[in-house]
Amino acid sequence: MGSVRPRSRASWIALVLLIGVAAPPLRRVCGQDSGTQQADVGEVPPEGGDNGYVAAIDVLPGSLAGLVRVPNVPRFCDAWDKTRIGQLLDDESMQPYIEAQRERTLNYLESFGSKVGLRPQDLYEIASGEAVVAWLPFENDKRRPFALCVIADIRGLREKADQAVAKIDEDLQAGGWQRSELNHRDQTIRVYNNKPKPGQLKVEQIAIALDDTRIIAADRDSVVTDLLDAIAGEPKSDPLSTDDDFKTVLSRSGQAIRAPLEQGGGIISGEWFARPFQMGRIIRESLEIDRGNDVDILKLLENQGFDAVKAAGGVFSIAGNRYDVLHRGWILAPPTTEKPDRYEQAARMLQFPNVPSVDIPAWVHGEAASFNRLNLKIEETFWASESLINEALGDEIFRDIIDGIRDDEDGPQIDIAKNVLPNLDDQVIVITDNTVPADLRSERMLIAIRVSDADAIKTAIRKAMEVEPDAKLLTDLPETEIWRVQRDGKNEDFDEDLFKDLDLGFEDEEIDEPPPLLDHWAIAMVDQGTGSDSPYLMFSNHSDLLTLIAKRIRDGSDDGLAGQPSIRQVVESLKDLGCQTPAFDRAVRMKLSLRAKYELLRQGKLKDSGSVLASFYRRFLEAEDEEEDPDPLEADTLPPIEKIERYLSEGGSYFETTNDGWSMTGFLLK
Repeated sequence: MGSVRPRSRASWIALVLLIGVAAPPLRRVCGQDSGTQQADVGEVPPEGGDNGYVAAIDVLPGSLAGLVRVPNVPRFCDAWDKTRIGQLLDDESMQPYIEAQRERTLNYLESFGSKVGLRPQDLYEIASGEAVVAWLPFENDKRRPFALCVIADIRGLREKADQAVAKIDEDLQAGGWQRSELNHRDQTIRVYNNKPKPGQLKVEQIAIALDDTRIIAADRDSVVTDLLDAIAGEPKSDPLSTDDDFKTVLSRSGQAIRAPLEQGGGIISGEWFARPFQMGRIIRESLEIDRGNDVDILKLLENQGFDAVKAAGGVFSIAGNRYDVLHRGWILAPPTTEKPDRYEQAARMLQFPNVPSVDIPAWVHGEAASFNRLNLKIEETFWASESLINEALGDEIFRDIIDGIRDDEDGPQIDIAKNVLPNLDDQVIVITDNTVPADLRSERMLIAIRVSDADAIKTAIRKAMEVEPDAKLLTDLPETEIWRVQRDGKNEDFDEDLFKDLDLGFEDEEIDEPPPLLDHWAIAMVDQGTGSDSPYLMFSNHSDLLTLIAKRIRDGSDDGLAGQPSIRQVVESLKDLGCQTPAFDRAVRMKLSLRAKYELLRQGKLKDSGSVLASFYRRFLEAEDEEEDPDPLEADTLPPIEKIERYLSEGGSYFETTNDGWSMTGFLLK
């Protein structure tokens, strides 16, 4: 597994731009509104712009990989202070942590500035209208396959912009950057080049141009000259605003958010757009991930038909009467085949049927932090994964594994194709909670799938667990066979043993596997009871949670999550926002969802916890060969959650399958 360098930039640039965690409250640093009017988010501005101003989407090229746009920075700043997040960051109890993070965040800002010169703090002070961060692909340039660009409307604030650029010039030249000037379209572009270090292949550059209307900053001078050409009416390619994918995604998102806004949904705060595979390559390059001989995931997904996903984007509003944050978005993925499964190769697993919305099941307990429900064609998804797994492993291995599980005399001898998959329903429910006081096993998760033949699934589980050396049959609930697997790090060679047992030709190969994702988990076939409408196959990372849910199903408990007042508000909001036939729906109580993670963060133990999030971090994201800081975030300066939980609201989300992709909605309540 390759390493991820800690000072990578592109993944958080937009976040820092929009939030500015360590900056003073936004109302104290934003420029004054110049009174200029721009087109609504998701709408193409009138021809010729407003008073001669040409909007960024009319000059950026249609080949753009992604962008984040704030349509009016001063209005955003004013609205931000009214949100719960803005109030949280301004709370007195948070100031010790904010101050402790100031130097770190300034380093992040400087990292951003080292790419384009212009820092987010500068944008707060000089933008009178829109501010846009854009990523442009340069796929033929193997050394620098992308460019980063910032455009901001500075009308009425030219003096402040000149001061900011003068400070940038001073800082860059003091840092050893060499300045030159390029004249283009009667405008002077300041170009800064650094002196490459010994062995450095990438030549870094910063180019900045400004006039009374806008400032443009990029890490390639050709990007700035091309944008100036487009502003002058001589673009080298069609602009983003005329791109069909962009227009489809943003116009649909803008239309979807209009009705909630008219009902007090808040102030438009921004929009985003991305071409997933282009942005994936840019992020990989930005993070400087060296995967060595590992599988190229993006290439694998493209080969397997997932490039059917052409674009994604959405619109955000904040500070509404009902919604603190509201997002409407769209994923554009036109079918690539006329067959019912819509897509080809492994992308056939992208089948999420819309189903009429129903209540949260009564068996979901009232202490649950989140409820998630996904409609998924499980059997078809399973078989669709065959080509993906075979290509990833470089061998036709999938069917051999399935046959081995069925035929191996020392194995479970389960016929997955005949006895398991046909008996699973096409809906997956995931619930989470956590226990207090917080410890490394506080985070709990349970997955439930309705089944049609409980006896067949129960037999399959029993066969699998009887050959699992770390499995134990629990006796807490005699009428339900709950199996717990407790590895305790003793069986980390499980994957290698599996390949050897199945006689797949790996006996002489050393398999270097990462640690298991979960060291302890439980599984059970829970029969239909008073409190459920069907039997369920259940899996949990904590046997106590599975036992609790099984008891609730048996006893018909009715004091569940659906009856909680805050969740009733979320469900009502979901319905009002159009959640009638979702493919996925979710309800979450942020206060409960974050309390254990937050406390472990304060204790410096989050990375070592038993949560799925921490497991993924250890497995995929943890940097290698780097000296670890025991408390890199100085989280011990955070206040107890009791002092800030009033800022943590409830929220919900859902998406629906459409004829050419998926619509998305998400919100946090006021």
